Amino acid sequence: MRILHFSDIHLDVPIKKIPLREWLGKRVIGGLNLLLYRRRKFENVWQRFDQLNEFRLREKVDLVLCTGDYTLLGTEPEYEAVHRAVAPMYSSPLGFVSVPGNHDLYMPNTVRHERFERYFGSSMTTDRPDLKVDEFWPAVRLFGPEVAVVSINSSRPNPLPWRSSGKIPDRQLVGLRKILAEPDIASRFVFIMTHYAPRLANGQPDSWDHGLVNADEFLDICAPVKRGAILCGHVHKCFRVRVPGVAPELFCGGSATINDGGGFWVFDMNGTSMTAKRGERLGERYVLTES
Repeated sequence: MRILHFSDIHLDVPIKKIPLREWLGKRVIGGLNLLLYRRRKFENVWQRFDQLNEFRLREKVDLVLCTGDYTLLGTEPEYEAVHRAVAPMYSSPLGFVSVPGNHDLYMPNTVRHERFERYFGSSMTTDRPDLKVDEFWPAVRLFGPEVAVVSINSSRPNPLPWRSSGKIPDRQLVGLRKILAEPDIASRFVFIMTHYAPRLANGQPDSWDHGLVNADEFLDICAPVKRGAILCGHVHKCFRVRVPGVAPELFCGGSATINDGGGFWVFDMNGTSMTAKRGERLGERYVLTES
């Protein structure tokens, strides 16, 4: 089984396509940031995402996992455009699994209008509905007798301009602990996926205004997993790191479409054994490199 993990593609649409009613509070600042800075950092993102899909087909990927941040401002026009772009990945032999990023839930009206659920609801299905603690989470997908994917939501709206932190709801953490103790799941290789990175590349926590505020509690629950990996995004540098006392290795997908330092991960499964390779852009193609 070959698995592709990518994150933070931040596909944007022309500002003029976003209705005036969407320009509330923080979105004004986000729009200015897009025009003055972010578009220079994320150039040709639509072309790059098409190239990522070409890589998926060329490398015969079986399952695709995305840890969120499809959009920049969480508006309806962005969701419509991004859903069309991502749709081909749903045709992967084992499908497509996803969680929202903080930009996907950018403002309270994004959540109120249930945009992520409407456009990406089919990527949040579960094979164990008895283990959910709310409408979608935690979601458990089982792939053969060897692999499980457990996804939880750490993203939330951050209306304050200077804050982009995340938090996993307490009830989801309780649910995650129960799930990881289930014999049918514990016997598999478990990918635990969420948007926010519980640690940076240097092994240290992210800042209070940008990181996962209950990262320690999350890592404590993940720590006993004997065969597994923690997948995340949010931080735009692609990296892997081991956290002392935590058995699963942490893989941050970074951003697949950013100009510099971007990438993604490809995992090859042999039963419950996993090998990881990093992917990166080389000219007009995405290629695999050594991990």
